[in-house]
Amino acid sequence: MADVTATIVHGNFAYQGNVSYIDTSLMISELNPTISDMSLRYGAVECYKNLDCNAVEICSSETGTIFRLSSKIATSLQTGSNTCLRYELEHACGLGSYFNRLKRECECVIDCARDCGTSTPSLGDSLPQTVVLGGQQFSTNCMNTAGHIWTMIQRRVNGSVDFYRGWAEYKTGFGDVDSEFWIGLDNIRLLVTNGYTVLRVEVEYGAESKYAEYSSFSIAGEGDNYRLQVFGYTGTAGDGISCVHQFCHNGAQFSTFDNDNDLDLLDNLAVKWRGAWWYLYGHMSNLNGEYGNNNHGEGVNWYPYKGWTVSLSKTRMMLRRA
Repeated sequence: MADVTATIVHGNFAYQGNVSYIDTSLMISELNPTISDMSLRYGAVECYKNLDCNAVEICSSETGTIFRLSSKIATSLQTGSNTCLRYELEHACGLGSYFNRLKRECECVIDCARDCGTSTPSLGDSLPQTVVLGGQQFSTNCMNTAGHIWTMIQRRVNGSVDFYRGWAEYKTGFGDVDSEFWIGLDNIRLLVTNGYTVLRVEVEYGAESKYAEYSSFSIAGEGDNYRLQVFGYTGTAGDGISCVHQFCHNGAQFSTFDNDNDLDLLDNLAVKWRGAWWYLYGHMSNLNGEYGNNNHGEGVNWYPYKGWTVSLSKTRMMLRRA
């Protein structure tokens, strides 16, 4: 069951496409009005009165026009010679869900909850996965490392994707899960609200790799500019996020070159450091900085590991449930 609630949107019906006429498994009743418009109006009224009904199907047959009431949301619509026009009750439940009017809550149709727990990458490897949480979906990689399967939220490997981008793209995500990508602040927030509150950062320079893990990670919603809260460091890379220093990041809001939310009164630090990050007065990490840029603070930096003048060759940010 989805962990969201919603309501019918004004009792409206929306055309969803065609469904096979021979699929009678969802049938509740049949009537035979002779005019399609009348059939739709009558069917909509009957459906809305019946709390088990979620859709109306207007079908053509050898005997005339038939409408039937459907109890479930269709998961696979197809067009054929004998098909029904399908109109589903509009709702705000999101992808893969429908509104159960008896229980007054959203329920899954199929694959409504799918995450990296269903993925089986080999140790040290990753596999692409479409994650579905709370009626929302996004693409990512699932990584098997440190005894857990992790959901990847960021990856840098070769500089093939430009990370110097604005607020809209950092909000929704960008890149290619097969190479470099940022999953999107909204999707990170969705993961956090579904219990993904352990953060692991893996950084590499040449053949050497280090990690930083945090037992408590969260970000606020967009209204608070995705403010960061992270605690409980362990690892080998040094604490580049939650450390107690003016250049650390705990409590910072996210900034991009077109949305300055740092505490520096003179500069937009996203512009100054060629990236987008949770900046306060500077940075101890800048994982969305400019790939390969070894100018002070402008590259892909993790200061406790390689300082401000070495741009790292690979980074991964990942979340899992506690």
